[in-house]
Amino acid sequence: MKPLIYFSYGMTKCGTTLAFHMVSAALAQAGYKQHRLPAHLIGPNKKINFGQHFTDDQAIELWEAVQSIGHPIVIKTHTRPDPSVVRLIQNGQAVAHACYRDPRDMALSMLDHGNRARANGKPAFAEIETLEDAKSGIRNQCDSLTAWLRLPNVLPLDFEDIAFNMNTTAQRILDQLGIEGNTEEIVNEVLDGRFTQFNKGISQRHKTEMSQQDSCSFATEFAQLLAHLIDNKASLPSNGSIVLPPPNELRI
Repeated sequence: MKPLIYFSYGMTKCGTTLAFHMVSAALAQAGYKQHRLPAHLIGPNKKINFGQHFTDDQAIELWEAVQSIGHPIVIKTHTRPDPSVVRLIQNGQAVAHACYRDPRDMALSMLDHGNRARANGKPAFAEIETLEDAKSGIRNQCDSLTAWLRLPNVLPLDFEDIAFNMNTTAQRILDQLGIEGNTEEIVNEVLDGRFTQFNKGISQRHKTEMSQQDSCSFATEFAQLLAHLIDNKASLPSNGSIVLPPPNELRI
């Protein structure tokens, strides 16, 4: 394969680490070793390539680094695409996937993480003490998800498929990359040998762990997101360019 940047974007608690490792394993299986990129571009003391925001100059340097490697490199991120990243994707120098999840299940997972963080004296997610805290955090991320999904060559990935339909997800990733691979081996490598931050591993946990009142509140708050990305998932295009309602209609 020619040099290519693969951005693995996801909202928090949406299986992004799992999806990232599936891309990494698929590329490695095809013979494309996942080299570490320069620390000043993807952050120091990271075991994986994890990017935040990229300036124009950094995006140029990032592309040059991947060109010198000579094949695709995947980068995990939780931030919205900067203009420089948008240009990379529009120019065919990059592709991506965007991981999302039913906001009700996201909120429950965020609460779990918040409880663990406070118990262990850790800062990440420690501020998430209530469902309203989680709702605010999710609301703030919906703009980023929308920005990724509007771009071409961005594969939409629902957490339910990432976590519970892994072989199919791995095949979708292979198809997007245009490479052959053994999906079962990819899934086994990811589950057996990589840190995936898997939490409870329960499908649609809001159905048994969230009150009807809270569930309805979330469903109302994120009605357009649920309608377009969860309820009508089967009709979504597989290559990005998903036209979602404007942010104000998404209630974000």
